[in-house]
Amino acid sequence: MMFKKRENDEMNDSMLSDNEGEFGSDQKEERDIRIEALQTELEQTKDQLLRRTAEMDNMRRRHQQESMQLILEGNKRLILELLATIDDLERTLTFVKPDEKTPLTDGIELVYKNFQKILEKNNVKPFESIGHAFDVHLHDALMEEAREDVKPGTITNEIQKGYMMGDQVLRHAKVIVAKNGADE
Repeated sequence: MMFKKRENDEMNDSMLSDNEGEFGSDQKEERDIRIEALQTELEQTKDQLLRRTAEMDNMRRRHQQESMQLILEGNKRLILELLATIDDLERTLTFVKPDEKTPLTDGIELVYKNFQKILEKNNVKPFESIGHAFDVHLHDALMEEAREDVKPGTITNEIQKGYMMGDQVLRHAKVIVAKNGADE
């Protein structure tokens, strides 16, 4: 009897493992499909995350560039307005004779020098025009004057200084240009 019980137990175990095999293979297939779907979803999520991160980086960089451009444009406008005052100070100082120095003229000179420091700090520099060839990118010709002593197209007089901010023209110089004396 014991032999029969052991045989029945073995038979039940083998039937159970056969049923589990059939049932287990269906579950295994479903599990593999589910794993594959989850892996695909994970890859898509990673891809979306990378794209969104890159998009945020690009947006941040673009925003910084736009902010810097706005600041630069604001500085340019302000400095252009200050240049008119600096021109007035320069004209005033040209009329002061060295022997006529007063506290008022010293004060004007001090204010002028402070403005020059502000320009220098903002990388704004005047450029030379007199004696150079006329360049439409740097100069505005106000008139021509007949001259025999200089080559035509050469700047003979500067009415208003031109300024550069870095490598960009901030204000064109207003100049008088020589023309051939025989053209009159």
